[in-house]
Amino acid sequence: MYILLLLTIALSAALAYQAQDAYRSHRATAESTLRDYAGIAAWEYTRRARVALTGLIEYALWPLEKVSAPTGREHLPLPAWVQATVPEWKCPACPQLDDIAFYFSVDLRDGAVQTTPCDVPTWFLSWLADTVKVLAQKAPRYYSTMLAGPITGRSDVVAFQLVRDALGEPIAAYGFHLEFDDLAGLLAKWVMKQPLLPPAIAGDQPNDSLLYVKVVTADGRKVYASPVSYPERFAARDTVGQLYGDLAVTASLRPEAAEALVIGGLPRSRVPLLIGLLLLTTSVGVATIVQLRRERELARLRDDFVSGVSHELRTPLAQIRMFAELLDTGRLRTDDERVRSTKIINQEARRLTHLVENVLHFSRVRRGTARLSREEIDLGPLLDEIVEGFRPLANARKVELRTEIDEGICVSVDGGALGQVVLNLLDNAVKYGPVGQTVTLRATLVGDRLRITIDDQGPGIPQSDRIRVWDAYRRLERDVNAAVGGSGIGLAVVQELVALHGGTTEVGDAPNGGARFVVEIRGARRGGAVDDDALAADDAAAGEEART
Repeated sequence: MYILLLLTIALSAALAYQAQDAYRSHRATAESTLRDYAGIAAWEYTRRARVALTGLIEYALWPLEKVSAPTGREHLPLPAWVQATVPEWKCPACPQLDDIAFYFSVDLRDGAVQTTPCDVPTWFLSWLADTVKVLAQKAPRYYSTMLAGPITGRSDVVAFQLVRDALGEPIAAYGFHLEFDDLAGLLAKWVMKQPLLPPAIAGDQPNDSLLYVKVVTADGRKVYASPVSYPERFAARDTVGQLYGDLAVTASLRPEAAEALVIGGLPRSRVPLLIGLLLLTTSVGVATIVQLRRERELARLRDDFVSGVSHELRTPLAQIRMFAELLDTGRLRTDDERVRSTKIINQEARRLTHLVENVLHFSRVRRGTARLSREEIDLGPLLDEIVEGFRPLANARKVELRTEIDEGICVSVDGGALGQVVLNLLDNAVKYGPVGQTVTLRATLVGDRLRITIDDQGPGIPQSDRIRVWDAYRRLERDVNAAVGGSGIGLAVVQELVALHGGTTEVGDAPNGGARFVVEIRGARRGGAVDDDALAADDAAAGEEART
């Protein structure tokens, strides 16, 4: 059984792992899809950025289209002419033309540099001439690059176009200078005005509600960033290309919007649910194991109970049968022997009756069918009768019974139940005490309570066992292997019958060593009537408490 429970827990753990593994796979697939969406947005942004930058360069240098293949230096136009000849019609994608700092030309034959009127540092003109010569060797139609050393403390953009001679060889480069801050307007207004994600994915949501776009130079300087920043959890990167200064574009999806972009949303973590289910399964398994152990313990206790009861029944029955046979066969020759045999039969019959009554009381109480028939009785005669009936059993172990009963105590109780309580306590004291001891029975009135105490001279009850001694089928460890037999229900019957009377039980130390058992029951008077209505209410409350 334990192996099956452990296998069940192991199977639950394996299923939980499989479920968590499936969740991780589903989550990874969903996140990969979101990164693909970010990649689409980054690609679309770079495509539009190339178109916008190309349009800016073509429009700003459009006058060079009118220049025929020059044959000499004198035929090369001045930068001021290019600036002045730019068409008056406005390019809607090119609001940055008004922000161009200066135009320039570089003669590739001798490195001469000319600019429109502007305070340009000499070192920059020298750098411009050398850089353009190198890049012209690659001979692109259009070319742009980012300066490593800023002029005004900010990064700069230089764009130029080559002019060729009749043989197609580049002889000059014309271009312009524009700061990155001014270029950011182009990247923001024109590139971002249309959705970067297809409508099938993003619907009609604007870019800023879905995406965070950032453009930086090759050395990490920021050119443009969306107004609203989102964590780069679902992000992708792309580049505008070498012809456009190797601008790097990062597109990041807003994590909250990602839920709407994936069908069914991002899968939720199942860890809390799986942990809860695993804990529940483990708890059920542990509870089952505990219950099995309790069942096994109860089975053992019941076996001990049956064995103890059988032993208790067998002893008096054997005595009764033996002396009855002696009487029947006439082997007892004298009157004294016959009288002695009759007393022994009577004694063992009383013991047998006491044991059977114990079992019956225990069974009724456990089934909840025990009922009290309370009546007002004089306590003294009742206890005297009980003690006298028990005295032969005490004499068999040479135990002296001593009674100290206050006179005139009247109490409303079930006489049979109270008699069983006293008999069980006396039997317990005689059975587990030494041979030849003195057992003292006291009955006193304390306020409106009857207090019955029984002191023996045995080994006493250890402090740690004074609660469990009242449990059914329980015997102290020191008595389990002792020669003294017992059913293990005597004190349990005492506690439950007293509880039905609304009373209490406790165990302590006797003054002269040994154990003291104390029973207290309400509703006692000294030589007076008892309030039957109050006692009936007490009975009902006590009975309900006992059943609970």
